[in-house]
Amino acid sequence: MNRTTTTAAGALLAALTLAGCSSSDPSPATPPSPAQMLADLDGGKRDTSSYQAVLDKWAPKCTQTPKKLAAIANATVEELRKHGVNDETEYSALVHLNQSMPGGTSKMDCTDIAAAYVTLRET
Repeated sequence: MNRTTTTAAGALLAALTLAGCSSSDPSPATPPSPAQMLADLDGGKRDTSSYQAVLDKWAPKCTQTPKKLAAIANATVEELRKHGVNDETEYSALVHLNQSMPGGTSKMDCTDIAAAYVTLRET
């Protein structure tokens, strides 16, 4: 991994940690599903089932849970926006991250895929 990708991976991991997605949250209320969380973040532009469909395609390729994948998509968008890339939404990030996965491989750490995608988009 080159230095720029390593920096992007570090930024994504920091965003995930700050968002509380790297540890379990013993909240008594039932949290929204990962797809619902993403639909809520985009203000209702896409319905929950659209997010769920992409998460269902991406999750089997990744070592992370759907909850963490949703957090990765959100952190990807936030990181891009910090660097002036404003044409990405959580939905488009999910689609692009899923499409970035090489075919026919075993499960991968999708944080690395997201970091590479952020690096590509920022250049």
